[in-house]
Amino acid sequence: MQFQSPVLVGRGEETSALRAAVTRAEHRRGGGMFLVGEPGIGKSRLASEIAGYASRRGFRVLRGRASRAVPLRALCEAVLSAFRKADAPDEKQLGAYLPVLLRMTPDAPAGVPDPAVVRAEAVLRLLTAEKTVLVLEDLHDADGETLAVVDYLLDNLADEPVLLIATLRPHPDGAQRLADEATARRAAGTVRLTGLTHEEVAELARHCLGEPAPDDVLAQLVEVSDGVPFVVEELINGDLRAVPPTVAAATLQRVDALGPECVAVLEAAAIFGRTFPLDVVTAVVTSADAPKLWQDAERAQLVHGHQFRHALTADAITGRMTPTARATLARRAARATEALRPSELELIAELWEAGGETAKAVGCLVRAGKHAAALGRFGTAVELLERGQALTGDPDLTADLLDALAAVLPLAAVVVPADNGARAFALGERLQQALTAAHAQPERRAAVRLAQARVAAVAGQWERGLDLLATAKETCADVDVVKATLLLGLNQLDLLPKARALAERAAATGTPEIVCEALEVLTRCTRGQDLAEARQHIQRWLQVAEQHGLAAWRLRALLELGITDKYLTAGVDTLLAARQAAADAGAIVILIAADLHLGATYLVRGEYEESAKYGASAGEAAEKLGLHALKALAVAIEAGIAAMHGNRKATDRALARLRDHGGSAEIWAYSSAICALMEEQYDRALAEFDELEKAVTEPRIIRGTFYQGPRLLVRVAHGLAGRPEHERLAESHLSQVQLHRTYFAWSRAILLGREGEIAGANAAAAEALDLSTGLGLPRYLGLRLAGPSALADGWGEPLEWLREAEEHFHRSGVPAVAAACRAVLREAGAPRQRRRRDHDTVPADLRKAGVTVREYEVLRLVVDRFGNAEIAERLFLSPRTVERHVASLKARTGRQSRADLITYARPLIGGSAPM
Repeated sequence: MQFQSPVLVGRGEETSALRAAVTRAEHRRGGGMFLVGEPGIGKSRLASEIAGYASRRGFRVLRGRASRAVPLRALCEAVLSAFRKADAPDEKQLGAYLPVLLRMTPDAPAGVPDPAVVRAEAVLRLLTAEKTVLVLEDLHDADGETLAVVDYLLDNLADEPVLLIATLRPHPDGAQRLADEATARRAAGTVRLTGLTHEEVAELARHCLGEPAPDDVLAQLVEVSDGVPFVVEELINGDLRAVPPTVAAATLQRVDALGPECVAVLEAAAIFGRTFPLDVVTAVVTSADAPKLWQDAERAQLVHGHQFRHALTADAITGRMTPTARATLARRAARATEALRPSELELIAELWEAGGETAKAVGCLVRAGKHAAALGRFGTAVELLERGQALTGDPDLTADLLDALAAVLPLAAVVVPADNGARAFALGERLQQALTAAHAQPERRAAVRLAQARVAAVAGQWERGLDLLATAKETCADVDVVKATLLLGLNQLDLLPKARALAERAAATGTPEIVCEALEVLTRCTRGQDLAEARQHIQRWLQVAEQHGLAAWRLRALLELGITDKYLTAGVDTLLAARQAAADAGAIVILIAADLHLGATYLVRGEYEESAKYGASAGEAAEKLGLHALKALAVAIEAGIAAMHGNRKATDRALARLRDHGGSAEIWAYSSAICALMEEQYDRALAEFDELEKAVTEPRIIRGTFYQGPRLLVRVAHGLAGRPEHERLAESHLSQVQLHRTYFAWSRAILLGREGEIAGANAAAAEALDLSTGLGLPRYLGLRLAGPSALADGWGEPLEWLREAEEHFHRSGVPAVAAACRAVLREAGAPRQRRRRDHDTVPADLRKAGVTVREYEVLRLVVDRFGNAEIAERLFLSPRTVERHVASLKARTGRQSRADLITYARPLIGGSAPM
């Protein structure tokens, strides 16, 4: 019979503190508690007691145990325990973070690397899906990436129904520092467990034995155990008449009592440490009675499930084995693990190392490091590969490790961007020193320099990267594509042909990954000159990525395709498809970028609710993940929406926040100038546009030149710009962008009208109206500014244009522009319109799509099957104007034909076909 106390003894104050923490979490005041103490002091028992208490109060309890052999093991176990439950959280609760969590499992496929902060946020989303207690044991054995996630969690639990409990030994290592720092900033508390008192040892012995221990036995228990509960129980389960001199002896007495077959099973399990894989251990011992032997060990309270009841048990078992026996058993365990769990490379490497097979251990570590890097676990990859370096001095093995480390280098700047690549550069310097000391071949040193140059490209250190490649004589695709990236980053037009030539050569000769990388460079090279050609590069890039299963490159290509289509057509379909693909893959950073581009596109389209929705979604996620540059763009969307409504206070507030997030002066000036236009303050708008024009000195590329179209239109409308300025811009790369083409067409119409070319002015206006269908400011600012010119010079349909503009700005809450339109109409002698009951007459779904009151009037007649000529006669419009309204209605509602439009609109407005 084995003795164990059925109750927790001597931890009253500690239990009260932890129960209070559970109560606080129940009231959404979560946090962390660290249980710190020596082995056997009762940390796990106390954690289990509190977990049971929390479970009875309706908390979900997730558990994990850290291991040096398996990075992220504690968190992976906790994640898996959540998904094993019947009511496991689903995509509705976790959204795009669900795939991130699934990638944390040991056999997760490589493909989409996750920045550490994204992984941490994914775990946080999982925990906060319901009230939860997370128990992480043996945190002192955790890898750096596990500790980084724990640190992130602790900083984000204050308002959540979550309690994190972690057990650790008081060692001056990363886990103890984490606990001390978190406690100092009040993100967690620390409970330090000490030995039991004489009275508490007596109580523990009484609970184990069912009766008080004899005085002489109790005296020995107190003297030998030093108040450590595990030692007390082990001694009681030994020979009370002759207390063993060590706890190990007491433990081994219990092991040997089970017989030689069971001892063999326990030895096979102990070779793995406290936690062991049952299937592998069973394969190692090859005993038909293994299930019964496990039951015997459980009844003896030596093991529980796939764990020894205490780490000291495994230590005692392996401690008495001879070195030869341990090595032999470790090799058998390594072979069995390779057969049954081939993805657990870190564990296999540890077993081969224990078995004296250094070469095999290093080979596993190389593969494990590469796999970790592919998943974005840069810190883990470096730890694994540097562990391999410490194992061997063999030149060939060392070379393999250095090659793998060099391949990992660029990920440093991707996954840990805040240090601007410093960590990766430092690693590169260490590699170079190691290569020099080993008198390595020049090719190997060149490979490390290339890796460092890649880091420079990611970190934006263009000159540094080119210096690293200055001595490279190779013309391989890898070097070509990195050089092309660095040259392009310098943003100098005279270097563009060279960058393009290098990228073309790399795209013709490289591996699939290099081809994708080269096509990305070619896209950037050509986007500022020929969007159609850039789109062709992206389509090839997408094809290569899909053909070779390059998930991350595929997502980047989809996003770039969406961005290009945004410029070409101001459409959102491709961006929405890219966003969905990113969400399905859990590519959070790409998802945020897609949301930002969608927010900006909806802003151009005048769909402000949608713009605000996507901008806010991106901003919230970017802020949570510390992506400050992306957060600045989200604030810029907010500023843009306020500016489009002429809301100066809201615009200035957003711009002030934009400055805090490092937003560019260009965005600042553009938003302020647009707000001035909506306030009818043209002098101020032009002054801000002019200051911006002077400030922008770098070469013109499509990104970052969104102010030039409206600036030209305002200057032309006010007689400040003529044909030369118009032609210069209209013949530039900006003429590919629908947004700018619209402004250029309006400007051309005004200039032609002034020159007396009425037909040309009408044709240009028709082009502007066609291009601006489904857009916001490019259409209505054009109507507002072209109307007075058309009235003065006798071309176009200025009264109809001004009425449409007035209606739009009135409906959008931009009173200054609406009043200006009415003033021009009055001066032109147009009959005063009785103010309609405005957009409230338009059904909600149509209002949301941006349908105006005038368009709604047209739509009602379209639904009643009237032709354009009949509608024009009834509404006193020209047939051409009706045609434009119908085109706008189809664009706003996403319908391809008149029939589709009728089918869509009839239920909304109650129309019916005429008899």
